[in-house]
Amino acid sequence: MRSVLLLLSALGLLVGCTARPSEQFILNEVLLRESFDEGYAWRGRIAEGYGIDFRIEDGTYRAYSEQAGFVSGLNVERHSDVVIEVETTQLSDYRNNAYGVLCRASSNNDGDGYYFLISGDGYYSIRRGATEQVDGLIDWTRTDVVNQDRGINRIRAVCIGDYLALYVNGQFIAERATHATRMASRGSRLSPKGCGRHCV
Repeated sequence: MRSVLLLLSALGLLVGCTARPSEQFILNEVLLRESFDEGYAWRGRIAEGYGIDFRIEDGTYRAYSEQAGFVSGLNVERHSDVVIEVETTQLSDYRNNAYGVLCRASSNNDGDGYYFLISGDGYYSIRRGATEQVDGLIDWTRTDVVNQDRGINRIRAVCIGDYLALYVNGQFIAERATHATRMASRGSRLSPKGCGRHCV
């Protein structure tokens, strides 16, 4: 009986340690449901000499990069406060990468904005890009919530006011208040980070 009580106490401690968001939000209307059947809705980026190929193909947005930096493709619609949800599938065996979505991208400098990223080896990060530099608001952190390698992951990025939050596969992962000047929104984008060949 004593071992059962200890087990239940330990289980209670584990359940009590589950991270919870400090902010709650209510989803209102759907601003965009993307079927990826119209090529003009997303900026493609093809640079064969640099190993970059971002385009809509067969009802999906495919992102391939051999570059060691962030590469992106923007949605052409403008939004302000948004919750972005995407389903991703890593198509390569390369694990040390980064992919996800971006909110509040600048049309003048498409590296500006807030990045919500996961990697093929089970890490996540929230980052801010400004004037050609991308800094970690939440550094790369390991989690079992991210499905590794070629697993399917559902990413939810919350960008409401100065509040940012990342959910992966339906679970809250991290949050950050930005307290920074709000940038013009420019939809979402995929941001694979190279270091080798990979495709999302």
